[in-house]
Amino acid sequence: MKTLILISHPKLADSATQEFLKTAGKSQTNVAFEYIDDLYKGTKIDIVQEQQRLIKYNRMVFQFPLYWYSSPASLKQYMDDVFTRKFVVANHLLRNKELGIVVTLGDAEAEFQAGGSEHFTISELLRPFEAFANKAGMTYLKPFVVSQFGYLEEEQKELLLVDYLQYVSAQMPLSLDNREKWLVDQLTHMKQEKSEDDQQKLDLIIGSIEARQDQLDDLKTNVKMIRDQEE
Repeated sequence: MKTLILISHPKLADSATQEFLKTAGKSQTNVAFEYIDDLYKGTKIDIVQEQQRLIKYNRMVFQFPLYWYSSPASLKQYMDDVFTRKFVVANHLLRNKELGIVVTLGDAEAEFQAGGSEHFTISELLRPFEAFANKAGMTYLKPFVVSQFGYLEEEQKELLLVDYLQYVSAQMPLSLDNREKWLVDQLTHMKQEKSEDDQQKLDLIIGSIEARQDQLDDLKTNVKMIRDQEE
């Protein structure tokens, strides 16, 4: 699984949220970042080069702050320039890839719902991206929302980090099985940089997770057998 994160943010250097996400994402060897606003500085964007870059990835993630209920202008410009009809519709070069959305909010996520002050859900506001994914034959992933990052406690940021890394690099859907497989992969990779004692400790943790996976598989099999007998 290879993921390309396309970041649209006109004030990227001033964003603590984006810096946090970028630092987190760089720990993943199969995740790459591209800063859309930088592509439009000075030189004309190379459309063919961008299209060839996109083909190499299994998952694309648009990452941006919510600006007046949509993305910043640079992402719209990028989509208009790079996602030509020939590239998307005629040649089907994005078909069967995944499209994810990481959106950051200055307001509380709870306000984006019926009865909240914003009245509309995040899913409703991001519907144009879902329509694009449908047109391109892509799998549209549930948007990943980062709300009021500056108000989060350290423990909340730690949970956010793990959830974000799983969103950009784990196998979808994010079922319990896929989350645990992702965690085992992370711990296995971490072992390479640890001492022998720490490696043994990590092996115990990995073994415990894998044993639980086996138990869940057995439980699923037993449940299926019971259901089959009832039918």
